[in-house]
Amino acid sequence: MMKCPLFFKTAIFVLLIFLPSSLALADEAHGHSGLSTFLGQVLNFIVLFGGLAYVLRKPVKDYLQRKADEVALVLQKSEELKTESIQKLEQTRERLDRLEEEVRRIKEEAEKEALKEKERITIEAQQEAERLRKLAREEIESLSRANILELKAYAIDLSVLLAEEKIKQKLGPELHRKIIHSAIDNLRTVYESSVDH
Repeated sequence: MMKCPLFFKTAIFVLLIFLPSSLALADEAHGHSGLSTFLGQVLNFIVLFGGLAYVLRKPVKDYLQRKADEVALVLQKSEELKTESIQKLEQTRERLDRLEEEVRRIKEEAEKEALKEKERITIEAQQEAERLRKLAREEIESLSRANILELKAYAIDLSVLLAEEKIKQKLGPELHRKIIHSAIDNLRTVYESSVDH
């Protein structure tokens, strides 16, 4: 047996409720001709809307089914997007946690490297300062020796000059002649002794 659509059931229910009272009103007002008019109108109503319901039932049902499928698809996609968004959010949080850990580790390593570099630079600076002090000491010693030698040479030159001055002052023309004559006499004696041999 074919199932009656909801529309037909509703139409029959309305007809059964309002038909007796409508018939009674129509009979009182117009006699039997009013009843037949009313029944014709009811029959037209049932045929018109029953036919429309029969003709539009499948397209309306298909349309509603498509809309229900679209809504279900949208809900499914929304759920998938929500799940995917939650996964991406979790991945982002994990990456952020890893990134914070990585930043902390890099910072610690940088501080260690900076400390090592500071120590290395301090040691190199101390070594360079010691090397420069040593070079400065050697330079000072070298300059001191050179200055001492220069002072000694100057002192010797000055002593020679002073000695010459003193000799010149003490050596007068008379003493000079005596020295020359004495030297000539010494040479003559040496010559004579060599000739005799």
